[in-house]
Amino acid sequence: MPSSLGVYIDNNVIKYAKVTKGAKGSYKVDSFNVEFYDDLGETISKILQDTNSYKTPIGINISDELYNYYQVFAMLSKKDMKDSIEIDFESDCMEKNYNISSLESRYILTGANVVGAEQLRALHISARKGDLGARMDKFAGARVASATPITTSITNLLEINPKENVAIINIENETKITTIIDGEISEITILEDGMGKILEQIAQTENSVKKAYEVCKNIPLYNQQEGGEAPESEHAQEIMPILYKIATESKKIIDEAKQTIDKVYITGSGTIFNGIDLYFGDYMVNVKCELLKPYFAESTSIKVPIKEYMEVNSAIALAMDALGDGIKELNFATGGKGSDKKKIDLNADVDMNQVLDKIKGLFKPKPKPENHAANAGGIGENDLIDNVIIRLGVAVIIAIMAFSVYSGTIERKIAQKAEEVSAIQSKNSAELTKMDEDINEIKGGYKPYADSINEYKRLIESQETVDEQRVIAKDAIPNMLNRIMFLIPEKSRLTKIENTQDTHIVIEAESLKYEQLGYFTSVLKTEGVLVNVKSTSGSKKDGVVSVTIEGDLPW
Repeated sequence: MPSSLGVYIDNNVIKYAKVTKGAKGSYKVDSFNVEFYDDLGETISKILQDTNSYKTPIGINISDELYNYYQVFAMLSKKDMKDSIEIDFESDCMEKNYNISSLESRYILTGANVVGAEQLRALHISARKGDLGARMDKFAGARVASATPITTSITNLLEINPKENVAIINIENETKITTIIDGEISEITILEDGMGKILEQIAQTENSVKKAYEVCKNIPLYNQQEGGEAPESEHAQEIMPILYKIATESKKIIDEAKQTIDKVYITGSGTIFNGIDLYFGDYMVNVKCELLKPYFAESTSIKVPIKEYMEVNSAIALAMDALGDGIKELNFATGGKGSDKKKIDLNADVDMNQVLDKIKGLFKPKPKPENHAANAGGIGENDLIDNVIIRLGVAVIIAIMAFSVYSGTIERKIAQKAEEVSAIQSKNSAELTKMDEDINEIKGGYKPYADSINEYKRLIESQETVDEQRVIAKDAIPNMLNRIMFLIPEKSRLTKIENTQDTHIVIEAESLKYEQLGYFTSVLKTEGVLVNVKSTSGSKKDGVVSVTIEGDLPW
């Protein structure tokens, strides 16, 4: 039975899983683990040796990929579709100042989110050639069979109903959300927040990412015996604000999906938190949230709880790609550049055979009387000529139709870009004209204002002397209060704000939920409202959590 090794590479973390494909499309996870590395090449060599995988097909993930979406005309040929998509991509690269020659790209065609029966949608993914080559070089001597985006490979773990709408929230270093509409990948969204930030902050006190990872494993987000509230932890301030942000932003993405999402799956390193599915369920009250369990999980040969290897779901999905499953058109380890394999029949009500029969009828010669037939029992010279004419005529008409459609599409794109360029030129010309007028006006009016400016400078010299002696800028505290007004979470309130000395500020706050106070403390720091921010661990009385936050004004 064929086996493969899936290797998911993230910042300081590698997940791997060796998978065997059995009869009738069944799978078994033979071995798996999570490794933490300083030297990527050395760690990969160790994994290859430990799993005896130098001759085994290997599936890896690409990194820092870019996602774009393009509309294409469904009746174009495969080559013309490819040309149309490449024109759109080149236009995007010019607009965003990307070096297109440094990028490798793939795409698939779907019907998701398409407006009109004549349109298809291209999900276009690109990655830097240098990054891809450097990663594959780490596997020197081994056989890398596939290199794919984890956002699409993760769908290998589900048997998706063609009419089902689901979202997969993969919480790894970043959080990547794959939305599936009517059984097809519709949208991919990347959130900067993820386990990377959590592990980085905890590692500052635990002195290693590995220890931070183990700390997270021992932190439950829910305590069923205390009405669902999580017990307090010394690392709650590092964890809860980030999880809160991921949950709320994920909810917004799911609420704004083109169609109602039926189910949300949670996967990735985020699943090491016990009860994370319940935590996300609190925010997505109308959608069922559950951990992503591979559909073949019950048949695996590993004699450990399923949750143990759900932690390496990303590696299992990549191993399935290396076995030849998944979306082959998105494999960056091969030379292909997209396919219409995912193309759906959006014109099923049109019978092309009937169309061709009608075209042939235009060129079909009239039947000859029987007494004028030549070479009875065989094909006459006139019949051969008629057949040739018919075939040539049909070929010419089909070629003209295809060329007309393609040229019309290209002309529309060129006209659209020409209009955009013309609009930009007009706008620039107007701005330049306005700039010249302003310059002339300034030059003409400068002399009368020179004396006034000098007088103004003399008047403010005394005020500047006063301002220099200030400990705090006169608008610093009002500005701080104004910013706090927009940053404080709902259902939280401030009971006291005091300027104790110089630029030092002390804030007392309370809320029903600890994570909201943790989030508030975090945004005071990240938004630059205060510096040197510190917070007490908090106390809870009558269901209300209170904390004291201290920091200095940045002025």
